[in-house]
Amino acid sequence: MPARSVIALTVVSATMLLSACGGNATDDPAPQKSQVAQKLTVSSVDAAAERIFSGICDGSAAVMLDDDTLLVANDELNTLFAFPLTGGGFTARFDLDELLDLPSSAEIDIEAATRVGDRIWWLGSHGLDREARDVPNRRVLFATTVPSRGLQGLEILEPPQDLTDVLLASPAVRAVLNRVVRKRAPKAGGVNIEGLAATAEGGLLLGFRSPLSAAKGLKGKAMMVHLLPDGDRFSVQSVSWLDLGNRGVRDIIRHADGYVLIAGSVKSGGEFAMYAWDGFSKRAEALQPIADLHAEALVDVDGHWLLLSDDGKQSRADSESSDGFSRCDSIRERARAGGQHPGVFFRGRLVAKQ
Repeated sequence: MPARSVIALTVVSATMLLSACGGNATDDPAPQKSQVAQKLTVSSVDAAAERIFSGICDGSAAVMLDDDTLLVANDELNTLFAFPLTGGGFTARFDLDELLDLPSSAEIDIEAATRVGDRIWWLGSHGLDREARDVPNRRVLFATTVPSRGLQGLEILEPPQDLTDVLLASPAVRAVLNRVVRKRAPKAGGVNIEGLAATAEGGLLLGFRSPLSAAKGLKGKAMMVHLLPDGDRFSVQSVSWLDLGNRGVRDIIRHADGYVLIAGSVKSGGEFAMYAWDGFSKRAEALQPIADLHAEALVDVDGHWLLLSDDGKQSRADSESSDGFSRCDSIRERARAGGQHPGVFFRGRLVAKQ
């Protein structure tokens, strides 16, 4: 087994202070905080730590359902899947079309999720589709109950809400998400939200994959938006910008008094990496690069991080193809009516925390 590389990182923790005006949301930078140093060390692992989850091609968002079960969303399907944490095929599925009262059956494009006690928040990308067409289903944030392992008891706690007006009510966000940006496809520097985490203040943290701060949204810093509850909706508390090496946010998870992030390119491909952020500083600290994995989701599993990959574009063996190979998502689409196919799966990878 190759030697493991260890990278140490100091994460600064803090308690968020609300503004003096009764805690109302503002666009001002987050106020000064008390700081407590805490060591977070991440060890890289070899390929033996990979797990295979079969039946779909990507895990775009995931939360722990219980100690042994993952609840996974796929951004191509309006369906939730329960998987054993050890890998293998899904053990239950739940079609959200039956639960959500949406304008159409078009995909929700679920890109992020976070569990807060007995509630799970799910977030659509809030962007256009790849052809720059408007799909209202993508502009949703909603909350469900935490179902059983068999997905019984899954109900809506918070109906779908479109965060567009909430975001545009903030001058700082509106300056970024202008009309030109809102007409672009996500991978052309348009709107694409892929990170969601709960905050210590009872709010939510959004991480934008796109647009970045420069070069028509394709390069620069990534935007982080803090939301606080405001009646039956949310409002923007503050906006932060993080240097993630010209990458956007692919997922966020709350850890101790800060956050761990996955960063990846606005476009397809590129290099992925893990970062830690205290929640208020102007820079995030690099933890380690992510090799040979299109990391889309991050789950805290005891002493490990579990990274889930979007493998839809991965080439897989396919006896029905002229050259013997096809993309995973193409095989899944063809095999949808015909059951399972050995080429339809996505990968997970454990990364040790020490």
